[in-house]
Amino acid sequence: MLLVLLSACVGATKESAEGAADDDDDGAPNENDCAPRDPSIRPGADELCDGRDQDCDGQVDEGLEQPGFVDEDGDTYGDDARPACDGSPGFVSLSGDCDDEDAAIHPGASDGCDSIDNDCDGELDEDGTTTIYLDFDGDGYGDDATMKPGCVIPGWTTVAGDCDDYSVDVSPLAAEECDTIDNDCDGSADNGGVCPCDVAWWPDTQHAYMFCTATSDWQTADDLCATYGYRLVTFDSAPEGEWVEASVLTYPSGPSWWIGFSDAASEGSWGWSDGSPVTYTNWSDGEPNNGHGGECVATTEEDCAMIKWSGSAWNDYPCACLTESAVCEAQSELRPD
Repeated sequence: MLLVLLSACVGATKESAEGAADDDDDGAPNENDCAPRDPSIRPGADELCDGRDQDCDGQVDEGLEQPGFVDEDGDTYGDDARPACDGSPGFVSLSGDCDDEDAAIHPGASDGCDSIDNDCDGELDEDGTTTIYLDFDGDGYGDDATMKPGCVIPGWTTVAGDCDDYSVDVSPLAAEECDTIDNDCDGSADNGGVCPCDVAWWPDTQHAYMFCTATSDWQTADDLCATYGYRLVTFDSAPEGEWVEASVLTYPSGPSWWIGFSDAASEGSWGWSDGSPVTYTNWSDGEPNNGHGGECVATTEEDCAMIKWSGSAWNDYPCACLTESAVCEAQSELRPD
């Protein structure tokens, strides 16, 4: 009989004032109590600053002063979206953590080159100390003028030295070609013996001239120049003309040199073949005079000009006749004026 009574006592369930089950005896039926075995938690209880929902309304620490934030990763900065009151687990007074699961990410952290906003300021890698250069043409070399500190991102490189960042064929790695361009960015165009003729430069090493000693008529000489991006020389100024004239005098005596000056379009109206204005001439005495027609072709007209007829001065000569040499000038944007 005693055994039966004890057994009944062990299985007994507490009841609320309304007679419903209330396991923690806090006056709230289990069905309404969000913590039916904790008497400090029940509907109507006073909310405490402890990170728990004392009043079972689905909110934590509501109605209390919110002077801080929850810090999950322990870096002393909390997530703005998770306010907390002093006494809550992980409470900190500083906010602004944009990744509260990584202790290395928070305001004030060093923001190096890792494509992550480590200091939570909305910018990436601004503390990166690598020197980078804009590589517009994607050839792996950047324009020196665009140098800045930062991190390598698409369109940028850590290697400088590209002298034309709009051409993938021009870089310190490219092979020099005879094309009026400084392909390998070593500071000189068409150097290194890549052209079929002697190359010299004026007024700097970016603007090249070819001194070609192959015998040809005027048009063949101009076509040879054009094959490499040149044309028969045009003198835009007296200093340029005087430099070319002095240069041809360094060759053995005898050769005459075609230049890009002609009156083939209109007899007596001499002009440069590329249409440039005539600002310099250096005719020999009595030239031009149509005085040599018939000696090599059946014409009395001398419609093309050459240098070194008398000293370094000019002479007119039939365009179809052969002469020993021609001066080609690079028709680049660096052409002197």
